[in-house]
Amino acid sequence: MIRRVLYFFLATVVLGGLASGIGFYAFEFKPKFLAEIILGSPQPPATVSAEAARADTWQPQITGIGTLAAVDGIDITPQVGGLVKEINFDSGQDVEQGQVLVVLDTDTEVADMRSLEAQLANAAVELKRKETLVSKGISARTDVDRLHTQTVTLKANIERLKALIAQKSISAPWDGKLGLREVSLGSYLAPGQKIVWLQKNDPIYADFTVTEADYGRMKPGLQVTAGFNAWPNESFKGEIVTMDARMSDQSRMITVRAKIANPDDRLLPGMYADVLVDSGAPEQVVTVPQTAVTFSLYGDNVFVVVPAAKIDPKAKAEELAIERRFVKAGEARDGRVHIVSGLQPGDQVVTAGQNKIDQGSKVVINNSIALKALESATVQ
Repeated sequence: MIRRVLYFFLATVVLGGLASGIGFYAFEFKPKFLAEIILGSPQPPATVSAEAARADTWQPQITGIGTLAAVDGIDITPQVGGLVKEINFDSGQDVEQGQVLVVLDTDTEVADMRSLEAQLANAAVELKRKETLVSKGISARTDVDRLHTQTVTLKANIERLKALIAQKSISAPWDGKLGLREVSLGSYLAPGQKIVWLQKNDPIYADFTVTEADYGRMKPGLQVTAGFNAWPNESFKGEIVTMDARMSDQSRMITVRAKIANPDDRLLPGMYADVLVDSGAPEQVVTVPQTAVTFSLYGDNVFVVVPAAKIDPKAKAEELAIERRFVKAGEARDGRVHIVSGLQPGDQVVTAGQNKIDQGSKVVINNSIALKALESATVQ
């Protein structure tokens, strides 16, 4: 009986140990062993697109944001009030200096002037008669003086009415283009009430602001290039003509005025303008595609493709690896970024595939992936 119990106990111990060993192998040893093998095996190189940094010649430019303004622009308004009798223009019309635009009713003034002219004629006859009587000693000299004063007063009143009638004929003060008409035939115009906007658009001014730091580089005669949302594929040339006499004490910006030729009236006052000012002689700069630069609060950086042996002495001679390099980025222009420091012409920088790599990653270069990424992002 005791022997049977002993055999049962030994069998239980052997089977329990065997089960524990199998469990340890399946759940502890084997997973760790496989993980070490996987982690220890070399990772396949990532495929990226790369391009060499290049030396370019860039014209130094200062950017500004501004608004177009007419060389001359006014609201056509009457000096005196009256009913609109004639309208001799259409909205948007080109007019010449002296062209009559609006005529106000002058019936009352014309009637008053005729009355004064009749009085003047009568006073002139009476004055001549009194002068004859004075020369014969029949009449007093004071009667002649009174009539002479009356004649001068009547002439002055007639001239005043003529000026008033002339003011009721409203003309264009210079050649220009009219805006939208804001009066109707028969309406009453009060003094100073707007009739229409008149502006001279050729040439046209572009008023833009630059920073205090750029003010020292501004001077009349510098060439400017302006772009407009209305004409996205075109640029318009001009030159700086003057600058404001003071700088804003709030924004520390100063307004600069450029003049742009506008013979076909495609540019209108009030349009938003992106302005570039050519400043200084062309400079040699190092540039890379804008997609190669990663901008962050901690510093701008690029991934540079270098021989893997530079990072890992055990690497093969033909292998390539990634070196993260911090750079100082300057202005961006036409899809490229000026690298002020951190790169030399010829350095291979990654332009696509940055999400798969980091410092020391092994890579192979395949520039076709950049084209595939561009095609997939194209809106059909």
